[in-house]
Amino acid sequence: MTAEKPKVPESLLAHIWKGQWIQKGPLPSSDGRMIQVRYQGIENKDSGPDFLGATILLDDEILTGDIELHVKSSDWRSHGHQHDPHFNSTILQVVLWDDARSSARLQNGNSIPTLSLHGYLNGSMDEMSIRAEEQQAPSLPCRGIGERLSSTSLREILDRYGTERFYVKSAYFEVELILEEPVQVLYQGIMGALGYTKNKKAFQELARRLPFRVVESITSEQQSRDRILTLKALLLGAAGLLPSQCEGKAKSENFKEISQLENIWQSLKVENNMNYADWHFFRMHPRNFPTSRLMATAHLLDRYFDDGLLGGVLNLINEAIPGKRAISIEKGFIIPDLLGQGRAREIVINIVLPFALAWAETNAQKETKQHVFQLYRNYPKSSENQITRYLSRLFWNEGKSRSINSAQRQQGMIHLYKTFCQVQRCRDCPVVSI
Repeated sequence: MTAEKPKVPESLLAHIWKGQWIQKGPLPSSDGRMIQVRYQGIENKDSGPDFLGATILLDDEILTGDIELHVKSSDWRSHGHQHDPHFNSTILQVVLWDDARSSARLQNGNSIPTLSLHGYLNGSMDEMSIRAEEQQAPSLPCRGIGERLSSTSLREILDRYGTERFYVKSAYFEVELILEEPVQVLYQGIMGALGYTKNKKAFQELARRLPFRVVESITSEQQSRDRILTLKALLLGAAGLLPSQCEGKAKSENFKEISQLENIWQSLKVENNMNYADWHFFRMHPRNFPTSRLMATAHLLDRYFDDGLLGGVLNLINEAIPGKRAISIEKGFIIPDLLGQGRAREIVINIVLPFALAWAETNAQKETKQHVFQLYRNYPKSSENQITRYLSRLFWNEGKSRSINSAQRQQGMIHLYKTFCQVQRCRDCPVVSI
């Protein structure tokens, strides 16, 4: 008779993985390959895999993706992950006990290895529980650095890395401008930003399946009232989020004109639409549902119908004044009751300004380049995200700093995290090497 395994909460396994309270690898996976953990990822408190953006060495292959934790490997199937496309970015299942004795299968047909930690823990389960309760996370050389390093030095580092991140984003758009029409590149960028982290890829996929030139050709001859309805029907229908397409699961039943949208969509005869399974709704405020964001997109596209999306956005840039008054750009993206200032600011910082710099570079607009960079350097900071909150707690021991007073410095924190923290390059990090 097989001995019954002790009951262990998955939260304890999360502490073990987060703190890497395991023997140093390489460790054997379920399929015989050897696994070396380079970065355990950042804990995900929402739906989807438990740790995001991890890096492992699988034999001689470097993989970056997500980690899913289970107490038993059979939980993968019992939780239905093999049918969920949101787990297709998972590269490793980490368990305490491998009772399934088989690789975990993804929705896309691929398989991933399983790493069983039982037998490789740095102590007994009781000791692991005590460590978790005491929150004894590994010490990092940058802990409290904000109180030891001069404010001027830290600001200079964050400004430098904020600038580097800005140029990296702009370089991405420069490549896209070679491959696509400028308005399509801008359209895809804005769509991705409207999707937040959870639905970013889905919004980008929708922009590819429903190109801007198609949207423009369908609505070009319509009056404003008809155009708004057509845009809503087109976006929701192509996303597969009309009630008739997903049995009302998409939380769109409260929209008054839904019957009109259904009829318009049927008349458009557009093919190759997406599915409800492509979208995230779990643990989201209704204002952030993809259905609400697509409604906002319809209003946004209609707003720039006369001047054109590209021309309208470039006009916003040209008319903006560096400093606090630069937030006038955000007014071009705020849709009352659908898209607030917070998301509008994220769109400006992460999409509009880097795109405008790339467009100016591509079109040899030197003065525009200088203007865009001045806008970015002095742009007000946005709301905090998981990374900036984490580094703020790390640098200032749960406190906050007045040094992080611009979007550029926030972007610098994100760039530092992704360049050094995420791959545990502490020795190379400029914050601790001064």
